[in-house]
Amino acid sequence: MNWFGGRSSRKRKNNNVVVICTVAVIGTSFLVGNISARFGLFIGPDSNKYSQVVKNVEYIDTYEGLFEVRDLLMKNYNGDINDEMLLEGALKGMTASVQDPYTVYMSKKEYEKYLLSNEGIHVGIGITVSLKNDQVAVINVEKDMPADKANIVAGDVILKINDEEVSNSIAKVATLLQGDEGESSKLTMQKADGGTYEVELAKVQIKVDSATGEMIEDNIGYIRLKDFNEKASDSFISALSTLKDSGMKGLIIDLRGNPGGFLTEAEKIASQFIPEGEVITTLKDKYGKEKVSLSKGGIAENIPVVLLIDGNTASASEVITGALRDYGIATTVGTKTYGKGVAQAPYTLENTEGALKITVQKFYTPNGENIHKIGISPDYEVKIIEEDTNATYDRSTDPQYQKALQVIKEKSK
Repeated sequence: MNWFGGRSSRKRKNNNVVVICTVAVIGTSFLVGNISARFGLFIGPDSNKYSQVVKNVEYIDTYEGLFEVRDLLMKNYNGDINDEMLLEGALKGMTASVQDPYTVYMSKKEYEKYLLSNEGIHVGIGITVSLKNDQVAVINVEKDMPADKANIVAGDVILKINDEEVSNSIAKVATLLQGDEGESSKLTMQKADGGTYEVELAKVQIKVDSATGEMIEDNIGYIRLKDFNEKASDSFISALSTLKDSGMKGLIIDLRGNPGGFLTEAEKIASQFIPEGEVITTLKDKYGKEKVSLSKGGIAENIPVVLLIDGNTASASEVITGALRDYGIATTVGTKTYGKGVAQAPYTLENTEGALKITVQKFYTPNGENIHKIGISPDYEVKIIEEDTNATYDRSTDPQYQKALQVIKEKSK
């Protein structure tokens, strides 16, 4: 009896231990679960989803209106609608609300085009247009591109795109010619003699060199710098080296119409003229943190420079303009620059496969000037009026170029 009684007692004790341990495990699990949930820590196939929900739970009331609008649209809107289009509209609206034209949401397709443009690749038909006699006229046709193969020539005027009149709006032409590779656009064109014709052209990917150079009269070099894509500095330095080897004594850099691009490319190009160790630009973020860009030195530190600038010379172009101006290296000719003294950074989004491009820094010239919404005024202001140019561009009738040539000749003596 005693033996059996002792065994039963031990069994009850063991059972009590098991119960206590079980309660402890459950309690611990409950506690750990609550702590994990509080800090957004989840395990399982949907752990990321739940973590995001917990992370943003405090903002649910704030953005409840978005879900209310979504539900009402889905229930009542008499037309095609889906969550993807509503989400994209909401994201674009959110970025637009900060009222900064450079802070934008890009859809997956838009982001892919953005990445291609950074490589110097864009989709189009191979023309450059300008406003002539209050009409949108072709001023340049790229060889072997769709427009060239359709016999469009400089001087032809664009009247309609896809049967929609473009009037005198270059922006409208640019918008109507946007699209994906392979998509077609019907153009109604007018010849110089007044006759009209129609062509339907499929868009193709076009690779454009950022910089092209040539030697002009009196050992003066000329480089047209179109943008600052990720290969711009290689293209520029190659052209610069060729001109220097050809006996160049002075250089005109044409930055007119250059909208900017990668700041790192602008810094590499500016380094070719600025002594090593000197400041090219200073970047400051919202917290006051500074990043100073210093010249690496280059191959043209003693060559006189004239910069051609205008109202579309912007961003990275203004970094170069401001730096070369502050050090007295370059003389500027043309009209006041655009005035974009802020820098952006892209952030990819996992959920939509798109991206945000956000203004994160302001940049300052070596003398400490931020030119945002101000621009850089030229040393010699020279305006272009319509009578100065023909339908087909000619340097002999370009007063800004002619003034730049005069100034560089004087600097190169």
